[in-house]
Amino acid sequence: MPEPWCEGISQEGEERIKRAVESTCELCREYLPRAGLELHGIPPAIHERDAGPKDRERNILVVCDPCHRLIHAEPVPEEKLRARIAARTFSVRREILSALGYVPRSVTPPDDQDFAQIYDDTLKDFAGHYR
Repeated sequence: MPEPWCEGISQEGEERIKRAVESTCELCREYLPRAGLELHGIPPAIHERDAGPKDRERNILVVCDPCHRLIHAEPVPEEKLRARIAARTFSVRREILSALGYVPRSVTPPDDQDFAQIYDDTLKDFAGHYR
């Protein structure tokens, strides 16, 4: 049974999250088959059931069964769990966000900017340093 914070993650999404951490427990760093890993949800300070993927990524940890039992039997300090999440590489974080359904917003530069003028102004500001 999934923990409340992990509810709603599809089986495919869960597999993608486990693949993102390279089938490694984020607590003990042991490599296991993906079937031996579980998602542990850390309740956020403000519990929002409809939190977005970014909030969910910051509150989900991939752990092996022994570590998961340890977390619930003899609580591991939340700071340690959050430190493991914060230590994720950019690529792992991006993969987990993708598995949770995050789609980055596209950015379009404004049409009314004269980039040649901005470039010239920048060179004027740094004229003593770069010319």
